Amino acid sequence: MLKKISCLAALAFILHTGCSEGPVKPARQSPEPAPAPERIRLVISIADRQLSVLRGRDTLRSYPVAVGQAEYPTPRGEFKIHQIDWNPDWTPPESDWTENKEYTPPADPENPMGKARIIYQMPYTIHGTKDLESLGGAESHGSIRMANRDVVELARLIMEESGSGKPAEWYSQVLADSAKMVSVKLRDSIPLTNK
Repeated sequence: MLKKISCLAALAFILHTGCSEGPVKPARQSPEPAPAPERIRLVISIADRQLSVLRGRDTLRSYPVAVGQAEYPTPRGEFKIHQIDWNPDWTPPESDWTENKEYTPPADPENPMGKARIIYQMPYTIHGTKDLESLGGAESHGSIRMANRDVVELARLIMEESGSGKPAEWYSQVLADSAKMVSVKLRDSIPLTNK
């Protein structure tokens, strides 16, 4: 009887150790996908006359801007940038200050829009200007003015971040034909805060 028990114990031991491949390992899990990078957002400080591009808490870029005059203030609040116009035309908004103003096509010397217009709430936009002396002041009729080189850089960044980017040659071709306006509706809007 003792011999039978010993044989059964030995057989159980052999079966246990022979079938086991060592300690049981947890099932392999696929790595979690990296979170998508946070989208940029724009913040305009009306008091500081500064536009900042933020990603999370990081400031990626800052630009000096001109904001609205006291009688034509830049609107405050939360907005969504949804369109970029390259070589924009200009239609005077209905206002007392536009009484003697007329439509100006792209490339017209009287056109105040510069090389790009970033649209969030017409007639209020972020647009280029040749009047660099106005930057840092309250000089506009409510829109935000930027140096032309800055608004081009910002408009390209917004297009890339919104999923509407183009090859470098596209931008060069569009800007080379300054008499032709090209409008791009953004695939995803970009948040803007005017404060």
